[in-house]
Amino acid sequence: MKVSPTGTSRAAERILLVESGPRSDAEALIDRLRSDVDAQASIDVFTCLPDQPHGMGPTGQAWRSYTATTAAERWKTLRELRRERHSMLAILCSDSPILAGWKVVLAGLLPGRILLADKGRRLITLDARHWREAAALAVSRSGLRNPAVLRRLAHAAALPFTICFLLAFAAKVHIGALLRTAASSSDDGSGGQ
Repeated sequence: MKVSPTGTSRAAERILLVESGPRSDAEALIDRLRSDVDAQASIDVFTCLPDQPHGMGPTGQAWRSYTATTAAERWKTLRELRRERHSMLAILCSDSPILAGWKVVLAGLLPGRILLADKGRRLITLDARHWREAAALAVSRSGLRNPAVLRRLAHAAALPFTICFLLAFAAKVHIGALLRTAASSSDDGSGGQ
């Protein structure tokens, strides 16, 4: 067993690889998992592609996202994956939004260590010691550094304050109009006696 520089120091009996993006990235990650984590581990894959990546090994299984089209089928797939008791979940974080929802759900529901792999083949264990690297990877893959995304986030954050300001302004205008109407009707009522 070899040790990765980011803290994966024990053997992984079974690894579930969540593949998204180009197949070449997944196959490179399988090679990296075999060399840095455990050469003998059984590697299963969760994918959106019809074929399997090379290097999974003879015992590797494949689950396909497109076979679970209804909520009941998705829950069934999640229960099956949870029963498999993978000791590690390797999530390929490429520039593709494919399977983003599945990645989050699988990371939250499946037992075992979570290993994040970026396109540069860097492996990051998702734990308290490596939270900065994981956060930097999440920011870089979410598009938060894109000015258009930042502008949209600023608009969304300002929306509640804008609505409150407009409601307060409308209330001031209507209350002022009511007060003026009340004052003019009281002036008309007292002048007629």
